[in-house]
Amino acid sequence: MKIETTKKDIIWNYIGVLVSFGYGIVMLPFSVYFLDGDSLGLWYVFQSIGAIAVLLDFGFSPTFGRNINYCWSGAKKLQKEGAVFTDGDREPDFVLMKKVLSTCKIIYGIISAAALVILLSAGSAYVVYVTDSKNIKTYLFAWVIYAFAVFLNIYFGYFSSFLKGVGAIADNNKASVIGRLLQIILTIVLLSCGFGIIGCSVAYFAHGVIFRVIAKHKFYKYQNIGDTLKKVSQKVEKSEIKELFSTIWHNAWRDGIVSLSNYLMTQASTVICSFFLSLAETGVYSLTVQVVSVLSHFASAFYNTSIPVFQSAYVRKDNEKLRETLSVSVMIYFVAFAIGIAAFSSVGIPLLRIIKPDEVVTVPLVLGVALSQFTIHFRNFYTSYYSCTNRLPYVRSMIVSSLFSIALSAMFMGIFKLGTAGLIMGQVISQAVYNLWAWTLKVHRELELPFFKMPFICVKTLKQKIKSK
Repeated sequence: MKIETTKKDIIWNYIGVLVSFGYGIVMLPFSVYFLDGDSLGLWYVFQSIGAIAVLLDFGFSPTFGRNINYCWSGAKKLQKEGAVFTDGDREPDFVLMKKVLSTCKIIYGIISAAALVILLSAGSAYVVYVTDSKNIKTYLFAWVIYAFAVFLNIYFGYFSSFLKGVGAIADNNKASVIGRLLQIILTIVLLSCGFGIIGCSVAYFAHGVIFRVIAKHKFYKYQNIGDTLKKVSQKVEKSEIKELFSTIWHNAWRDGIVSLSNYLMTQASTVICSFFLSLAETGVYSLTVQVVSVLSHFASAFYNTSIPVFQSAYVRKDNEKLRETLSVSVMIYFVAFAIGIAAFSSVGIPLLRIIKPDEVVTVPLVLGVALSQFTIHFRNFYTSYYSCTNRLPYVRSMIVSSLFSIALSAMFMGIFKLGTAGLIMGQVISQAVYNLWAWTLKVHRELELPFFKMPFICVKTLKQKIKSK
């Protein structure tokens, strides 16, 4: 079935980005006011450990989402590399979709159970180690609630990927927005009532439950998927699950390595910065990265909404749709990101100095971080194109570039004493050496899409979309 990005998908995607960003802004003053220093620090420890546990997903989420998209687009078989192409607007293969769902439930059951065991054993031991024994029962109780929340988020997390896979972007973001708003309200209420860190854990647990329940409901209701799957009488055999796992695992572990490399490169920057610079300088750099990252993600929202369109168009061999979608995504990113950086440099920095004069965020720092974020996100347009086609030829270069980035940044800051400029230079150079241009060039050659034509294709496509509404 053909997938198209609708105006509703785009609007809800932007709302989702804003609410996720707003959560941190809104909750920070409440957390600082109601939690003592130990509880606040421990809450950030909870989040850090939880983020590491989520990495156990190791690439299955995007891989399952991609394969569900292929099923929805009419593919009759899944392959380790590429896809079985379909002609025209073929109906979804619900027999194959049922097999993918059955395989997914087993895999995520194992992953989530493993995560829970690790969190309750090693995680609990670490919490005991870093906390004051006087409040250990309270902290451990809050930790157990948080651990079960992570367990549920991982176990039912695939429904979010499935919604994206069938093109229900708006429904996925509605579920995310409702869950996040509930977490904000519940956290404020429970903190005000004196529940402390336990209240934060309960609110996080509620967010995960509500989001997953709504996402599951939306998926099965979307174009009667649930009713249609119930009519599939064919039983899924263990041998079929084993074969499907082998097919999916081929690229899932590669997706996981790429995610780990990206996580390493982005998260390591703050650690490197704090190693060579003062905490105050690290804080200014981290704040700048946070703001610029939000602007970059906001500018990428249209592209993120269009990923199911890429996957569906690839299976249907619709190269014209691929060229149009890539052109619009890249051009919107260019314009939106440039406007965002200009606005923050000219308006945001002066406002920040009024609110907090000691935050010495400068225009050169903003432009440097913007260049770094641009190289990463622009590269992702083209590597993600390959992942949408179930091919991941860039895994090795991503690993090398992330390690190269850390080494260069450490050298520029440690030996040459270049400060944050050295950190930024390390990130940019590590991508510019190969990833930034190589995958861009290869995708443009494959799609027979000259770069200079992208603005014209973008304008033409947007005009057609506006006229068709």
